[in-house]
This record gives sequence, structure tokens and C-alpha cells, in this order.
Amino acid sequence: MSTYFPVPDAEDDAEHLLEDTDDDPRTQLDKTIDRIGMGSYQWTLLCLCGFGWMADNMWLQAVAIVLPRVQQHYSVPDNYIGILSSVMFAGMMIGAVGWGTCSDLLGRSTAFNATLFFTAFFGILASFSWSFTSLCFLLFLLGSAVGGSMPTDGTLLIEHMPGPKLYLVTALSLFFSLGSVLAALFALALVPQHSCATIASIPCDPALNNGWKHLLAALGIITLAMFLARIVFFRLHESPRFLVHAGRPAEALETLQLIARFNGAPALAGELALADVDDTAITAVPSPVQGYEAIGGGGKELVPPWAHRWTARMRMVLVPEWRRTSVLVWGAWCGMALAYTMFNVFLPKLLEDTGTKSIEDSLWDVLIFTLGGCPGALLGARLILTPLGRRWSLAGSTLVTAAFCILFVFAQTARSDWAVRISAVGVGLASTTMWAVLYGWTPEIFATKVRGTACGIASALSRIGGMIAPLLGGALLLVSRAAPVYTSMVAFVCAAGCVLLLSEDEGEGGRSRGRVRAVVH
Repeated sequence: MSTYFPVPDAEDDAEHLLEDTDDDPRTQLDKTIDRIGMGSYQWTLLCLCGFGWMADNMWLQAVAIVLPRVQQHYSVPDNYIGILSSVMFAGMMIGAVGWGTCSDLLGRSTAFNATLFFTAFFGILASFSWSFTSLCFLLFLLGSAVGGSMPTDGTLLIEHMPGPKLYLVTALSLFFSLGSVLAALFALALVPQHSCATIASIPCDPALNNGWKHLLAALGIITLAMFLARIVFFRLHESPRFLVHAGRPAEALETLQLIARFNGAPALAGELALADVDDTAITAVPSPVQGYEAIGGGGKELVPPWAHRWTARMRMVLVPEWRRTSVLVWGAWCGMALAYTMFNVFLPKLLEDTGTKSIEDSLWDVLIFTLGGCPGALLGARLILTPLGRRWSLAGSTLVTAAFCILFVFAQTARSDWAVRISAVGVGLASTTMWAVLYGWTPEIFATKVRGTACGIASALSRIGGMIAPLLGGALLLVSRAAPVYTSMVAFVCAAGCVLLLSEDEGEGGRSRGRVRAVVH
């Protein structure tokens, strides 16, 4: 039976993949990266990219945790408190597109380091907020920084990975899951003893309700430590694929030589030559810095040059070659984000008792649910190695998530606490598997010249879904308590439909994987 990648311990298969045959569709740059293989540099980069994914979910979970405390602290009415999460998603949407495009224009390393720095900076500032408006503004800025982490970090990692190890990109979602666990753990340690009582009749003294500020400060310091780890303990080299596309093959060669030496292969580094990065198919494509006038329409209008470059990136993603793929991938991202966020907004309302559950008990529930979803990242990484492949692993996990949503409603109707918790953990596990495959597959689909922009737009659309979900869910709650969950189920099914309209070998990544079919059986 054919498979797309060897199992992790199949070293002999990996060697066969590197054979240079006449029908090998790999570019010369692909072959060189495969020769360098998976070494210390790639493993270290995998962990450091994981920090960005961890920060993303860590801050999302933190905002959800502090929401009730912020409402008490600033006496915010129910119909306004949702703005806090909405502005965060709005910032993440702008950040996803902005940093994704920045990585295509200025290089991967700039966005890689800047996103975590600004996330830490604005996170610490948010702990000193003096009003609800100032907190919203600072969380918007924080969102604009952390929102760029996932598209840029995933793009950077995939461009350094050898073909037989691309499945490891999916495992980045393990860091994403651990981010929510980390936020819940610190919340348990810092929030309960420094918060007002949950009983509405007891007035809240803001001076005694600083647990949420302590949490934001702690997570800001953690994010700062992640940033320092990237610049102090590791020297990141620019993506060789980006350098070749930018018309800088000599720099790409130097980067590959440095990576080979870092991996303990100085002999291989000495053997590499300019021919090892030469690729007519790549260099014939307009680079991220050149050719924008041809794509954007002349560039003589009274529009700033950066605007021409940005609109040119958008047009490149929607050329006939990529239009269908882009629309389907973006539809899947938006649908999954809308469904998943709406369920999470609805979940606390169904789980909390009528004012009798303590803050600590509620946070323990959050911790259990976040821990339950952690294995999904590893499950997703493994599923894509099975005959299911990427397409059916993603569609299947999405449909299973929809099924658990329905089971959750039935369990809630039956008033069975254990069934409610099991079905909720089932949603968490299946959805984490879904996100793991989606995050890993998306950057692999798109070509290097549009990857950062395409992934950034996908992430931005997911943030739009996240902004819409709380508002739509609140309106649906007026219809029935189960309406948001049923709507989530429908959105999951529609997203799975978009996935099934794609093919397993969709895009550039799929075409390059075609070589594995010919040599692995």
C-alpha cells in the first residue's frame, strides 16, 4: 500500500526518498534540504516555533478566564463585556494578515522574532490597565502581535523541514494545546485568592480583585522568556526557500551550509554549491520583492509603494492557479473557527451551576477540558501517516467533533454530569485533532511565493469567525440553550465539506509528495 510519508522510525525508507531518479519531481532546493535532513537545527526550530503557537492559545484562554473578573472589576454590563474578546480577535485578524504578508515581503525571521516580543510587551502593559477601554485597546494591540505567530511560525518551520519529516509540522498543535493548559494552571495559582466573590449581591472591591492582573503579568513574562529563548539561545537563519524566491541564491547557499554545520555535518556543508539551490521553476516566478508593478498594474497611481506590494500579494493568492484551493481552504478555516468558538462560548453557560460553583471549581473544570484536548495534537500527527492521509484525517476529525456536539446536547438534556463532561472532552479531543491536521496541512498546500500571505489570510478569516461566534451565539441563546451547539454542528459539517472538495495532493506540497508514492510501498 502506498503511503505519503515513512513512519518516524523508517530510516531506510527516508534514505530511498533521497535517491535522485529521472522521474523525481523534487526541485534542486528540495533535494538539498532533504540531503541535510532532520538534525539539531530543525528540532530546535520546531520547539521555538511551538512557543508561538503556545502563546496564541495561552492568551486566548487567558482572556476567557479573566472575562468575569474584568466585568466585576470595572462594573461592565453584560451586553458590553463581550467587546473584550471581540477586540482581541479583531487584533489577531489584522495581525495574521499583516505579519503573514510581512513574512513574504521582508523575510520569515523578522516576523518570527517580532510577534512574540510585541505580544509580551502589550501583555505586560495590559496588566497595568486603568479602565475597561484601556484594557480593550491593549488587548487589541496584543492580538495584532500574537495573531501573526501561527501563520509565520508554521511557514518558517515547513520551509526548513526535509520532505520525509513534514508530518512533524502537525505536532506543533501540541504546543497550541499546552498553551491553554499553561494559562489554566497559572489562573488556578493566581486568580482565586485575589478575586471578588461570585455572589452578585456582594459588592466587589477593585483593590481586592487583582488576580486577573497578576495572571496577565505572569503570562506576559512567560511570553518574554519565549522571545528571549529565540534570540539568545538560538541563531535563526533566514528561510532558504524565501531567499531563492527573493533572487538571493548565494545567501540561500550560505544558510544551508550553516544549517548543515549546526547539524554536525561539516563535510556536507563543504560539498554544497550554488547549483544545489538553483531552480529555474522557482526563479522564474516573480520574487516577493520584485515584479509587483507587473502584477499590480503599473504602480504609477498616487498610492504608496507598500500598498501596491500588499495588493499584489492578494492578487497572487487569487490567480487561477490558486483561486479554488484558496477559497476552499479559507472556507474550512472560517467554518471551523466559527463552530469551535461558538461551542466554547456556550460551554461555560451549560456547565456552571446557578451561582454556587466557586471560581476555583470552575477553573478546575477548565483545566480538565484543556488537558483532555492535548492528545489530539499527537493523534493528528499520527493520523496523516495512515491510509486516511491529510484530507480524510481532517474531514473525519471535523465530523467527529460535530457528532460530539450533538452528544453534548443530549447529555445536557438528560442532566447527566458525567456524560456532559465526557462529551465536552470528546469535543476538545476531536477538535484539537482537527486543528492539528489543518495547521500542518495548510502551509504545505501553498507555494513558497504565496505561502505567508495565504496562511495569514486563512488565520485572519478564522479570527473573523471568532469575532462573529460570541455575537451570534448570544442571539441564538434567546431561541434556545441548544441552538448555538446545533449551529456549531452545522458549521463543522460545512467546513468538512470544504475539506472533502480538496484533493489529497492539493497544491505544491501535494505535488512534491507525489515522489514518495513512486518509491515507498
